Amino acid sequence: MNPLLTIDGSQLTSNITDFLAHDFKGKFNGPENAPNLFAELSVVDMMRAVSMCKQDARYREGLILKGGHSVRSYVPLVAHRFSYDLDFNINQFAGYKFRDIERLRIDLNSLSDIRRSAVRAIVVHDDNRFFWVEMNYRETIEDAYGVTIPERPKIEICKACRTYFKPVERTIPMLFDLSSLDASVPVMRQLEVSEQLANKLYVIGVPARQRRHFDIFDAYRMSTSNAIDWNSAQKAFALYLRGKPIKEYTAQARKLIQSTKTNTNTITRIESASFDQFDFAKAAVEVSALYSNLA
Repeated sequence: MNPLLTIDGSQLTSNITDFLAHDFKGKFNGPENAPNLFAELSVVDMMRAVSMCKQDARYREGLILKGGHSVRSYVPLVAHRFSYDLDFNINQFAGYKFRDIERLRIDLNSLSDIRRSAVRAIVVHDDNRFFWVEMNYRETIEDAYGVTIPERPKIEICKACRTYFKPVERTIPMLFDLSSLDASVPVMRQLEVSEQLANKLYVIGVPARQRRHFDIFDAYRMSTSNAIDWNSAQKAFALYLRGKPIKEYTAQARKLIQSTKTNTNTITRIESASFDQFDFAKAAVEVSALYSNLA
């Protein structure tokens, strides 16, 4: 059975670098990069599956991409990082509600049956706020290619999150030359750039956030690669706060950035995930300063 869901895995070997896009040829040579590259391909496969798994296009139209893969549309891809999941809001602009996409696991597994794939989807979290669907690529890829990817890729949908600006539709940049795998690049609805940055600056200040180092990285890359409309970003940030005092939240976010900057485990994790050399301490200082634009 196919170890991927929408991409023909029979064309692949453990030497996955053969299928990288031209800009990345030679950049990730060496077997030490294979786990991250197979994880990356798994997420591409998930993204394509979300677009393909219902003929009525309810997932392609009903979900708004945010997070690391959304950020990729706004930064040079060679300066970005590996990402192991997909984050979505529900597209209330098009009238969608959670009931429209709650069958995602069932429809992904139906697509898997049709395509004779070994990939299966399971719901690993479902409460009033979040709905997470995990995919077993870690097992299928290890069985097929002898490579263990760092995490189990999953789709994270925020039931309670609002999108305040009308989403944009963009082609998501890829590390891989998908044409060499007879696959097309997915087009996704995603957060507009000012709101995406405001979202990153907001989640940095959430005390329980576990991937704050990635959020700092993304905010830094976005702010240095785009002419940000700070009036729009300020408006979105205030809406995310839902009445919380901006000065208090900003102070909290800066304190969390400082503790993240001095955490050696964090520095190791971001260095291993970024595509290029990266001065995390410098980025943390610059991201901390961005909050002055939101007051």
